[in-house]
Amino acid sequence: MELSKLTFIVTDQCNFNCTYCYQKKEHKTMDNATVETAVDFFYPHLTNLKDVRVGFYGGEPLLAYDRIVHAVELLLEKNKAGNKKISFFVTTNGSLLTEEKLDFFNRNKFSLMLSFDGLAQDKGRKEGTLEQTVDLMKRIRDYPGIAFEINSVFTPGTIGDFFDSLRFIIEQGGTDITFNISTMEEWGPRDLAKLESELERLTEYMVLFYRKNGKVPVKNFNAPGSGIFHCNAGCEHMAVSPGGELWGCFLFHDYFKTRKDDPQYPDYFVGALARFAGDEGLPTDYPGIKANYSQLRQDFFQVEGKEKTFCFLCEDVQGCMVCPVNAAYSSGSLGKISCLNCRLVKMQAKARKNFFQEMQSTDFSREDTRRNAN
Repeated sequence: MELSKLTFIVTDQCNFNCTYCYQKKEHKTMDNATVETAVDFFYPHLTNLKDVRVGFYGGEPLLAYDRIVHAVELLLEKNKAGNKKISFFVTTNGSLLTEEKLDFFNRNKFSLMLSFDGLAQDKGRKEGTLEQTVDLMKRIRDYPGIAFEINSVFTPGTIGDFFDSLRFIIEQGGTDITFNISTMEEWGPRDLAKLESELERLTEYMVLFYRKNGKVPVKNFNAPGSGIFHCNAGCEHMAVSPGGELWGCFLFHDYFKTRKDDPQYPDYFVGALARFAGDEGLPTDYPGIKANYSQLRQDFFQVEGKEKTFCFLCEDVQGCMVCPVNAAYSSGSLGKISCLNCRLVKMQAKARKNFFQEMQSTDFSREDTRRNAN
């Protein structure tokens, strides 16, 4: 086992109740003993060959802030010799961030992913938090050690705010923004048409923004990968649940904790941390579970419709990327993608392609301008 990413799901509790949230909220918080066992067991398995990312997730992880501090201090103590290059990240709604917490994240050079939906915030996340979150964005700028990112989620009910929300976040100083289109709800023809028009507006805005600033603040418009996507969960990545269960990533914990009777459950449940941390070494069934995770490749997926369509037959399979767990929420099975999910991905890919065509022509124009100036 050699890991480049380890996630502590420090709590299943949350102080928000977002309309599109797929998590079952439970009153479970990781205890210090689980934190210590996880650090002791996993530290030797963190790779020396590349950067290691250790993250904290929930629920709302800041409800268990002391567990975050405990894990960071233990890892830094073990890594005094600097044998491993470890960085930390946390995903939070930001409502519980204080100067003390920001100072801790700043000192330890955290990446902080803030869940914020812009003008759609009060509709989808929690009413009355829009101004609070904008103020938080401004405060974070005073902490240069924090790498600050934003994640925004849109549904059929908020898609009319899509473009205006992302532009608003950019105008408030957001520079690393990722948007996600929820597949937890039904998308009707009007909703899909609205999404398409909003993507067109965003594409036009991104082109203008790039021409003016030479930057792309919405990460969905970054260049797509050229190869076949494969999920690193369960192979290079691992997550520890509040109760000390191991999963390939936090999303598998979220998905299967309400599906324990699912026939796929034993294929992806890595096992109890106590089994791995015992004196007998890695359990004998782990290689088989790891092999199941390794099969989560884009070209192995199917699109479920009237007839099954295999992704490897699609001309766009290279550069396409669908999270297998996000897809399973709408298809009902890991390895399968609903027609809706496929359509939403293709719409976003089209917008990205249009953006790059415009951006390339802009780059050529700039080069022509430089030549003429010389």
